Amino acid sequence: MNASNHTKAPAPLPPTPGKRRLWIYLILGLLLVGLAGFSLQVGNYHVPAERTLKLFVSWLGGAVEPHSPDYSDVVVLKLRLPRIIMVLLVGATLGMTGCVSQGLFRNPLVSPFILGISAGASFGAAFAIVFLSRVPFSLDVMAALGGFLAVFAAYMVARRPGGAVPRLALVLSGIIVSSFFSALVGILQYIADAETQLPAITFWMMGGFGTIGWESLFPAIYVIPASLGLLLLFSWQLNVLSMGDREAMSLGMNVEHWKILFVFLVVTAVGSSVSRSGIIGWVGLIVPHIARGIVGPDHRHSLPVAGLLGAMLLLIADDLARTVTTGEIPIGIITALIGTPFFIFIMRRREKELWN
Repeated sequence: MNASNHTKAPAPLPPTPGKRRLWIYLILGLLLVGLAGFSLQVGNYHVPAERTLKLFVSWLGGAVEPHSPDYSDVVVLKLRLPRIIMVLLVGATLGMTGCVSQGLFRNPLVSPFILGISAGASFGAAFAIVFLSRVPFSLDVMAALGGFLAVFAAYMVARRPGGAVPRLALVLSGIIVSSFFSALVGILQYIADAETQLPAITFWMMGGFGTIGWESLFPAIYVIPASLGLLLLFSWQLNVLSMGDREAMSLGMNVEHWKILFVFLVVTAVGSSVSRSGIIGWVGLIVPHIARGIVGPDHRHSLPVAGLLGAMLLLIADDLARTVTTGEIPIGIITALIGTPFFIFIMRRREKELWN
């Protein structure tokens, strides 16, 4: 018998890391598309899947569907579709900016709100509700400006006479500024009308997408993708910064300039998001950990994965927020219920590093 007949076929080679990442992107992308399609048809007003698909395809093709007696076209195309687009943008923003923040500050327990942007945005929104309620788009504009003002204040407090901005000083300054703006929010809540203005401030600070329409997407639909695209473009520089200032300077990098650029892009993306969605916590904290667990610490790969995961997580939270009860639960409550146990898990895993 020929000896070659006894030779076993060689075992297939394991997929290369590049092929594995490609499969990860493909699977996450398909899951996100499927979840978005599912979100279009679920809610207190159920729309069948075939009707939802027909409406969406006609919308993509630019065709105008005749008005439905059951108002399914209004529910799907005018209420749910712009809301889902905004949820995807905000979720991707929180996931990616959380990953950038943790890499930039070399701390896996920080979030995009570490520099005080949430407190500043809350102050801006509360100011608009109390004093500018009759001015169109005042809430969105003032929330974004408040977030920028808080981060600018934190940066100026942390800036040393020589121009350097130590990472730890910037984090501590963010905490100080957050406390100050939270006190200002408290003052505005104290003087706000208890029947109209105070509930509006409270619900905005809990986060939600109940007021999103097509007009709410502008200019966020341009600003957010541009900011996130630049973060992806500069992901290699973020890898260098995450090694430490000395290592980055030894490679010829202007550390302070790149810090300013990354902080500016994070604040721009997050400010555009929270001005329309309110404060949504935990997503930017827990998603980067999952992304690094899937593709590793290289920001060239963890950033896009964090964006996909953040969009998926926030879409699930939004579906729960508008379907669990006949009303609508603030989405910040849902993300807190998801994020709290995960944060405890992270603390337990890093117990020796944190407490020793």
